[in-house]
Amino acid sequence: MLWDRIAPLYDFFENAFNRKVYDMTGPAVASLLGPCDEVLECACGTGGISVAVARVCKRLVATDYSEGMLRRARTKLAACGNVLVEKADITALPYEDDSFDAAVAGNVLHLLPEPADALAELRRVVRPGGMIIVPTYLSATRRGRGPIVAVLARLGLTFHEEFDADSYRAFFEAMGYTDVSYRVLRGAMPCAIASFVNRDPEC
Repeated sequence: MLWDRIAPLYDFFENAFNRKVYDMTGPAVASLLGPCDEVLECACGTGGISVAVARVCKRLVATDYSEGMLRRARTKLAACGNVLVEKADITALPYEDDSFDAAVAGNVLHLLPEPADALAELRRVVRPGGMIIVPTYLSATRRGRGPIVAVLARLGLTFHEEFDADSYRAFFEAMGYTDVSYRVLRGAMPCAIASFVNRDPEC
C-alpha cells in the first residue's frame, strides 16, 4: 500500500514543508472537544492530531487503513492510557450506531472517491447532537493546483478532490450540511477545519 511506504517519511515531510499548520491542527481540533467525550478518529495517520485530542477527551479510538501509519501512531501514543489504536476503513466502520460523542476525520476526504460515504459513516457512529470535525488541506488555489500537491501527485497519490476554501464550503452545502463552522489555518498548505453538530442534513 502506498501509505505504508509513505508512513516513515510522513512526519518529516509535514515538519519540513508544512510545520506551522501541522502543529496547529491538533490543538485546534482538540479545542472543539470536551473531557467527557468518547472520540473516534479516522485516518489518524501517524497520530499528529491524536496526541492533542487524547489530552482533552475521556477516550480516543484512533483508526487508519494503513498498517504502516498505525505502527507510527502506536509509538507516538504509547504513553496515552486513554487511547485504542486499531485498523478501520472510514467508509465501512466496524462500530455500532451512536457509539461516540464525536468523530474526527483529518485530511482524508480529498483522497476518497466517494467522500459522502465517509461522512455518512461518521454520522452513523456519532450520537445525535455529537460533533463531527473534518480538517482538510486546501490543496488548490484559484490559479490551480498548489506546488506541494503537485509533488505528492508525482509520488503516486490520487487527489479525488482538490479544495480551495470556497469549494470546500460548497462540498458540504451540496450534501445539505449548511450549519457548518469553518476555521482556516494558514501556512504552506492551509487546513480548513469544518465542524458541525450531528443531525439530519437539510434536503
